[in-house]
Amino acid sequence: MSAKRLLILLTGWLLGACTVLSPTDPVRVYPLLPVEHEARTQPVHTGGLRVLRPQVDDLLNGSHILVVPDGQSVSLYKGARWSAPIPQLLRDYLLESLRQDARIAAVSSDEVRLRAQHELVSRLSTFQTEYRNGQPVVVIRLHLQLVETGTRRILQERALRLEQPAASAELDAVVGAYGQIAAQLATIVADWLAASLAESGPRQ
Repeated sequence: MSAKRLLILLTGWLLGACTVLSPTDPVRVYPLLPVEHEARTQPVHTGGLRVLRPQVDDLLNGSHILVVPDGQSVSLYKGARWSAPIPQLLRDYLLESLRQDARIAAVSSDEVRLRAQHELVSRLSTFQTEYRNGQPVVVIRLHLQLVETGTRRILQERALRLEQPAASAELDAVVGAYGQIAAQLATIVADWLAASLAESGPRQ
């Protein structure tokens, strides 16, 4: 068989193979963007704060948007996901919110490992939508620890449980509720950190 004949047959086979492959379902990717606000110009702490990704179980280690429709089993919203794995998504949200707040100077993440006097350690146990009497409610449970990096001593701890009803069962409305509850969370965390770091000692 000539090289030209072989090329024609091979091209035809490839085109035929492409026609039998079904296109994948489109996936909507949702970011979680911090709400912009006026930065405060007077830092209460300048020793550096490193924000770590929250510790999670396997179920929260991916980028799926989780829902509990029956109060027991966990399901996924089909055709949708977060723009990053949940631990990274929440870390980056808190990181950007703290940078905008500016009460705490020299905020960094665990990716770059810059020098920092303190670390924000956390464990995320819930980041999902739960149905209550047919109404979707976004629920976040997060345990926080403020740790002194030099001694590894826990200076402060706080457990948070936040809930935010969605305007409707539509996915866009549910994601909007995630945005609302994340903004509440960021405000609580920033206020708690600012107060805790102000008590921890003089600025560096």
